[in-house]
Amino acid sequence: MFIEFIRGVPLITLLFTASLLLNYFLPPGTNFDLILRVVIMVTLFASAYMAEVIRGGLAALPKGQYEAAEALGLDYWKSQQLVILPQALKISIPGIVNSFIGLFKDTTLVMFIGLLDPIALAAAIRANTNWQGIYWELFIFIGAVFFVFCFSMSRYSQYLERRLKTDHR
Repeated sequence: MFIEFIRGVPLITLLFTASLLLNYFLPPGTNFDLILRVVIMVTLFASAYMAEVIRGGLAALPKGQYEAAEALGLDYWKSQQLVILPQALKISIPGIVNSFIGLFKDTTLVMFIGLLDPIALAAAIRANTNWQGIYWELFIFIGAVFFVFCFSMSRYSQYLERRLKTDHR
């Protein structure tokens, strides 16, 4: 139910909840820093999506892998650690990286609750009277930085797939 709830609610709603409503549910006198509240909500959001990616990797394994681990005499935790999870995580690499890239791009949403992100920082720089650049110059730079980070994560994912010989593309 947790996963369905978190996946059904937009991240921006969770961020507003973290910034505005979370203090009402805490004991009186308790006050978490806004950044900590945002980190908690982003972590909950990412964990729900990551759980579904890993679940998909587990579902992709043939039943014979579970039976083979049982035939080796491994208990549940050892079979998960030594047989099941290594294979499921290999299968899940593209989905994991996709989730990380999406989460990286979603970090720009924190500007709506008053935290600085690269886009809000660019707006603050443009508002400075000493700024001599072109209006869109900072946004092109930020877009290039986001592209470099996302492209690097994607290429690293492909490298891991080749290195681990994952043929599930």
